[in-house]
Amino acid sequence: MSICSTIHTIPEVTELGFLTELWITTVALSPSLLIGLLIAGMLHVFVKRDRILGHLGRPGFMSSAKAALIGVPLPLCSCGVLPAAMSLKRDGASDGAVTSFLISTPQTGVDSIAVTWGILGLPVALAKVAAAFLAGVLGGTLADRTGGMEAPPSSVPCVERESGGVAARIWKYSVGTLFRDIYGWVALGIAVSALITVLMEPGQLADYPVLSGPAGLLAALVLGIPLYVCSVASVPIAAGLIYAGFPVGSALVFLMAGPATNAATMGAVRRTLGSRVFIIYILTVVVVSMGAGLLLNSLEISVSGIHDPSHGTGSLTGILAAAAAAAVSLGMAWYALSAAKDLFSGLFYHGSGGGRYMRLKISGMTCGGCERRVRSALESVKGVSVISVSAEEDLAVIEVGDDDGSILARALQAVREAGYGAEEE
Repeated sequence: MSICSTIHTIPEVTELGFLTELWITTVALSPSLLIGLLIAGMLHVFVKRDRILGHLGRPGFMSSAKAALIGVPLPLCSCGVLPAAMSLKRDGASDGAVTSFLISTPQTGVDSIAVTWGILGLPVALAKVAAAFLAGVLGGTLADRTGGMEAPPSSVPCVERESGGVAARIWKYSVGTLFRDIYGWVALGIAVSALITVLMEPGQLADYPVLSGPAGLLAALVLGIPLYVCSVASVPIAAGLIYAGFPVGSALVFLMAGPATNAATMGAVRRTLGSRVFIIYILTVVVVSMGAGLLLNSLEISVSGIHDPSHGTGSLTGILAAAAAAAVSLGMAWYALSAAKDLFSGLFYHGSGGGRYMRLKISGMTCGGCERRVRSALESVKGVSVISVSAEEDLAVIEVGDDDGSILARALQAVREAGYGAEEE
């Protein structure tokens, strides 16, 4: 089958068809996502970090294995895992343990495992967990045997100050922190999956035998390395690739490489941990993902994915799945509107006339959790109105009352006490 003939068979994208596929994908993903978020919140509340640090201090295989065991279920994407890894290093974890944690954590998480199981099946979910664990142990062992890690810079773990009862803390972390940090990438993953489904016929790329071998794995690797997707968002995209005709092994490569590697993460790893750990990080992810993909292909596992006809909507299960999808959709819309409000208020706000409009340069922010910490610190200062906070731009926009400069000084001090650098731009 020629490429030209393939292009001619691509169906026309219609608005109704695309929206239908968006809903189908959201229904398939949402129940598992909500269950995963709930478990993640419970882990966050009940598993205390100081209880596990004592197992990670001695260099060697066991520390790397324990760090991977800890990292695999933790729901941290690559933007949040780096400051967490630096915190472990400062608290006495070995180089190997830090490297193992850094490699294994962004590929998985209980939320991602649940979604993978729900959409792609238990065998793929287990393969993803096993590959992430193996990559972490291998990378950590290599880091211990090849020399000392560079001293980590001062950074702040991405955690929120918590108060209230157990249920409130679980909700705050699951929905207010974790889901808020990943909702944009989940929406992107759903959209990409729906677009693939609309543009491609089922199994269309299976007519190219070259994609069933190492070339298909390499294609998934090339797609995954530069693309930033969190471990949850990578699942619907992987399902779309399988729908289009990629083998299951290629989907597994994407599930590993997409969350673990991207331009921003790789640059941050190199700057903070040094070139040696950076090379170990990249090579471990590439080698283990390719090996796991080849092994999974050899097992000839069948995956029906999102578009399994059994995903009905008339049964009680279908109704509950639709309700979960509605809840997830409303949550994504709420946070998107909130982010848009902050963005536009920062771009177009010119002061209310009652004070000074100021821009603060904030260093050390890496994710949405950091933005909320900085915002909370600024809002604690009387006389400060927070307009917007952006980790991407390292910027906070505020309005302060007219005074002799004491309000601005207190605002800068509050941000510094929260663990971030701050100065007037």
